Amino acid sequence: MEKVTINDIAKAASVTAATVSMALNNHPRISEATKRKIRAIAKELHYVPNASARSLASAKTHTIGLIISDMAEPINASTVRAILKKIQQTHYKFVLYESYENPDWDWSKDLYHQVSRERRVDGIIHKAFNLREQDSAIVDSLVVPMVVVENALSWVDCVDIENKEASRLTVNYLLKKGHRKIGVVVCNSPSNVLKVRLNSVIDTLKDAGLSLDPRHIFQEVLFTPENGARAADYFHDLVDKPTAIFVIAGDYVAAGLMSRLIELGYQIPQDIAIIGFDDLWFASYLNPKLTSIRQPLEDMAEAAVNMLIARINNPEKPVEMKKFKLNLIIRQSA
Repeated sequence: MEKVTINDIAKAASVTAATVSMALNNHPRISEATKRKIRAIAKELHYVPNASARSLASAKTHTIGLIISDMAEPINASTVRAILKKIQQTHYKFVLYESYENPDWDWSKDLYHQVSRERRVDGIIHKAFNLREQDSAIVDSLVVPMVVVENALSWVDCVDIENKEASRLTVNYLLKKGHRKIGVVVCNSPSNVLKVRLNSVIDTLKDAGLSLDPRHIFQEVLFTPENGARAADYFHDLVDKPTAIFVIAGDYVAAGLMSRLIELGYQIPQDIAIIGFDDLWFASYLNPKLTSIRQPLEDMAEAAVNMLIARINNPEKPVEMKKFKLNLIIRQSA
């Protein structure tokens, strides 16, 4: 008689082999009803687990995996630095994986499953800016826990920032400075993060009896200084220009915008005020120094690491969300 495998159980239960594996290992992502069904089928088929494989799967690596996309972006590099600094204060080691995201997440999905399946780590911290609520299936077959940084999702532990309040704080500051025509530089992203920032700009202007002119919104795909420079050319060509620009796409983009505007002959902030987002290390070294929204990266990193270790130690605990308030750091550009 041939030995019964997980694939045999999956076929009988009309589910994936990954679902069977998680059910038999009491993974919290699998419903109790599904677990009972799969266990009953396993018993009926006289399934016997591979003892050596189970031993390997239950072994601890005392290692945390950090997945991040495009380390060339300063905000990503700064986030990695903060998280690794915190991990080094624990008894865990770390492994860094770089994920070049694409719209359908195929590469990231493969990376998730490879890291999880091979049990190289006890858990994963992922700066998943582009993950969406409907992407929960991507991690359904993970057998190690994950914490997401800078996103707000209902199906996974998250460390996020108060994007809505940050935009409201920024717009109200510009309104107090006398600005009524405010432009926005945003990047096209499938997630809700930048949408929340943009919608908050619109709502705050509306509360003040104003509106955001659609022509004052510049949107590109990549978070790069080059896109910031293209935004500068775009606003320069407008007849009715904004008097202030909020770069919700981040300081990296704001640096390109400000540099190009200066090349075009604008004085900042006299002609156009500029405010960035993230308050990266170089913001205070630009000329003029960049006013920006500061993310508390050290505090966020500590929360992410503590949250993941807690999940490793207690896989059944409820999904957790922690949000951090942001501060507007006022410098010369606005």
